[in-house]
Amino acid sequence: MAANFALPLGLPPLPPELAALAAPPQAAENPDEIVRQAFRVGAMRLLAPFAVASELVEMPGVYPLPRSPANLLGLVNLHGRIVPLFDLADLFETQHLPREKRMVLVIGHGNDAAGIVIDGLPRRLVFTPESQIVPPALPHSAAGAVLATYLQGRDAWFEFDYAQLLDQLVS
Repeated sequence: MAANFALPLGLPPLPPELAALAAPPQAAENPDEIVRQAFRVGAMRLLAPFAVASELVEMPGVYPLPRSPANLLGLVNLHGRIVPLFDLADLFETQHLPREKRMVLVIGHGNDAAGIVIDGLPRRLVFTPESQIVPPALPHSAAGAVLATYLQGRDAWFEFDYAQLLDQLVS
């Protein structure tokens, strides 16, 4: 005759923050919400759709190119792929934040990828269509590439056509 014992087997329970990640997804997000990856270049607040920004890496070694535009820092090797690295601080007439760690956010995929230097880590922001505003004055070289501007609190966040913006820098 076999006895049935209720023995707790397995791993200890997950901490609540990890359990929330492992839980099945909650109800679908509001389709009217505009979800973007938010990051900073100096005082400039920037947005990119998650599908556009493909990778975030710590600042790698940069191989400068002779006679290249000032905004093109050079080339970086990301997992065996050579990617141009741009610094948008001068374009936006700002300076990098001295206390923030500089990171590289890769915009685009495959052969169309380019890195931009950002300050700190990106985060997820959600906007409503009502939060879209007319963009305030921007430097001429950047103004033509603005796709949308959103207001959160007192801060304006700018979404750019990054391919157009980076093309301007090398032409």
